[in-house]
Amino acid sequence: MELFTVHASKDGEWVETQNTSPTLTVAKANSLHKTGWGVHITDADGRRYGPARFNEILSFDRKSPIKF
Repeated sequence: MELFTVHASKDGEWVETQNTSPTLTVAKANSLHKTGWGVHITDADGRRYGPARFNEILSFDRKSPIKF
């Protein structure tokens, strides 16, 4: 199970949240980024992903897409 950490800072405040879901991790990071926070995500191996690379994290989601 992959672990992701969202690191965010704004106006001297720092926030870190951890999640195992790539989709929820990217959603959280995007919402913080859109509201003016400086954000990056790290994975369990220490790789760092800035906002331009958030979508790469979605490739970690091993669930099959839902077909209708």
